[in-house]
Amino acid sequence: MSERIPPPPGASKLYVQLHDTALAFVDAQAQDAEHPLRMNFDRIQALLAPDFQHTWGHNHAVSLNPRLQGTHSFLLFTKHLEAMLPNLESWDTTVTDVVVDEVRRKVMLRLSMRMRVKGKGKVEAREVENDLLWALEMDKEGKIRRSTEFIDAVAAGRIKEIMGEQGSKSAEDVES
Repeated sequence: MSERIPPPPGASKLYVQLHDTALAFVDAQAQDAEHPLRMNFDRIQALLAPDFQHTWGHNHAVSLNPRLQGTHSFLLFTKHLEAMLPNLESWDTTVTDVVVDEVRRKVMLRLSMRMRVKGKGKVEAREVENDLLWALEMDKEGKIRRSTEFIDAVAAGRIKEIMGEQGSKSAEDVES
């Protein structure tokens, strides 16, 4: 679970709802040893609208990786995670900033995601910080209907490189 950034004093009920839902979305992606892939997809899905759509950015990085192109349903989003998670020994996420737009029902998060690739050798050599921006748009019920994850293309490339060095079978499936 990420360290909580509290809403500002005097924030409206809507602000708090949007803020808390966004942080719950990040927390739902934390490691969970109770599940085979160590992530509880049901917990994530509980926060999403039925018409949830996920996309990736930045545009140039996405244009170079067909797996990240287009709009992904929850099912396709989880397929991406299912390909990535077996190659990771651990991941730890810290939310470093939260910006809430009540009128547009949007939240922008900045995250530091420390990802450690499974393998041999020094831990430091297998760990990469992926500095992410994550834009979330919510419906009137407070469910996330749109998600855009702006990846750190250099960090993602390094993760893919380490996976290749470690002999990961799915290194080609990693976002880069």
